[in-house]
Formats: sequence, structure tokens, C-alpha cells
Amino acid sequence: MIEPSIHALGDYHAPVEDSLPDLRALTTAETGKPVRRIGRFIQSALIGAVRCVGSETPPAGTAVYMTSRRGDLEVTLEVMEPLFKYGEAPKPLSFINTVSNAACFYVARHFGLHGRSCFISNTHFSFETALQLALLDIETGQVTSALVGSVDIAAPPIGIHRRRLDLAEATPVAEASHWLWLRAGGQGASVVRSVEMFADRAALSAWLARQALDPARTVFNRGQFLPADQVAGIMGEAGLTQVKDAAEGRAYYDSQSVAALGDFIREGEAAVLLQVNANDSGGYSAILLEATRG
Repeated sequence: MIEPSIHALGDYHAPVEDSLPDLRALTTAETGKPVRRIGRFIQSALIGAVRCVGSETPPAGTAVYMTSRRGDLEVTLEVMEPLFKYGEAPKPLSFINTVSNAACFYVARHFGLHGRSCFISNTHFSFETALQLALLDIETGQVTSALVGSVDIAAPPIGIHRRRLDLAEATPVAEASHWLWLRAGGQGASVVRSVEMFADRAALSAWLARQALDPARTVFNRGQFLPADQVAGIMGEAGLTQVKDAAEGRAYYDSQSVAALGDFIREGEAAVLLQVNANDSGGYSAILLEATRG
């Protein structure tokens, strides 16, 4: 089986207040050229992807897997509000960009890619689903290089945005774009050992029993949707004692758990990361990463 390594990673992250950060100048600075007629969602995707790739040139066949729980809220609201309130037809480009895969097109165009691309949305496991798909494509030899990214933007006014996210008033919120570059059989700092989905707790427990994780080398990370009162039980089943929380110290956005993967790789405090997340239907997901650095 071909083993995918994390060749590089990159992020854009910013807390948001009543006025949102202007991403136009930052997009131009990161990409090296102005990109016309795009909104914050595509801008954020480009910034994160470019920071991930850095000065390297991805192979032309690199695939793009992009995720978001809510997609391009800015353009969707721009199209839907006049349509429902006044019966006004949307502008053609705005209507096209409501299809979130448009962001994949701009990322692929910037790097000159012609590999497969897809956009995945899932209420709780968006990034896990995309990462699992990329992993499957690499392991089966369909893809040798993949950019996997998650993008969340805010839509003003922020008070309404908090209600849209079902957050308490005055809860800090943020925007973010997190990207991983996977290479087949590469020499990255970490290897993606497993990405799994489970229908229920029993299935998760059975999988954990087969992992034989070393508590001295492994840190457990609570995915942001995993109830806090389940952490101790899952850690006990896995035999782990070291724990972190994906949401700790972060203003809210839908893919906080993705940031924790980058923290693990950059900080190097443990050799193995087990991250478990949950949904509201009794299902679970697990990501297992192992550092390969010396």
C-alpha cells in the first residue's frame, strides 16, 4: 500500500469583529498577481493554498480536495437575499460562484493543475471526509500529489453570523483556511496513518482496541464536536494520558479541529496524534498521524 506523507502545510487565520479583514491586498501579495472578481471565500482558499505550497511547484497532476461546512456564505447571501426579498435575478458570475467547487478551479488555475478536483461539505466531518478521499486515491495509485484544504469565512453583520453558527452572544469568531499537501511515498514530517468513520461508539471502541497506541508517544486531541464528557472514556479505551483540545484558545470557526493537525506537526511534542471527533447522530471520526522526523 502506498503511504501518503504530509509534504507541507499552510494556513490563513484571523479573528473577525464588526468589520472583516480586507483580503484583496493579501491575496495579491500571496499569489503575486491580482485576481479579479472573486470574493472572500476564494481569496481565503488561495491564501491558504499558496502558503501551503510555498516556493515549490506542485506536479501538474496534483488533485485538489476542498471542504467547508457552509461553503461560500458571502456569495450565497448576495444571491439569495435579493432573489427571495425582491425577486431579482442574480448576477451571472455571482450565481456561478455559489457552486463552491469554483474555489477549486481558482486554486488549480493558480498552480497550473489539471488533476481531479472536488468540493466536499459535511456538517461535522467535512475535512475528515476529504482527507479520507484523498488518502484512498493516493493508496490506490489514482493520485500521487494532493492539496487538501478547509475554508471558513464569516458573513457580516457578525451578530447575525453568530446566530447562524448557533453561538452565544459575544462569542469570539474567526475565519480560517487550512491546507495540507500530501505526497505518495514522500519524505514529509508526518504520515497519515488512518482516517476512519464509525457509525457508533461500539465501532470506534473496536477500532481503538486494535491500535495498540503507546501512551508515552501519543497525544489525544478532542475534535471540536466531541462532547467533553466523552473524552476520558475514549482516552481510557485507547490507553492514553496526554490530551489537547482543538478548540482551546481559538475563536470559533467550523474547522478548528484541522488547525490541531498543523499544531501537532509544527510543535513536535509527541510522535503520534489521535484525533477523535463526533457528530450529533452518534457517529465518530478518527484521524491518526505519526511523525517521521528524527
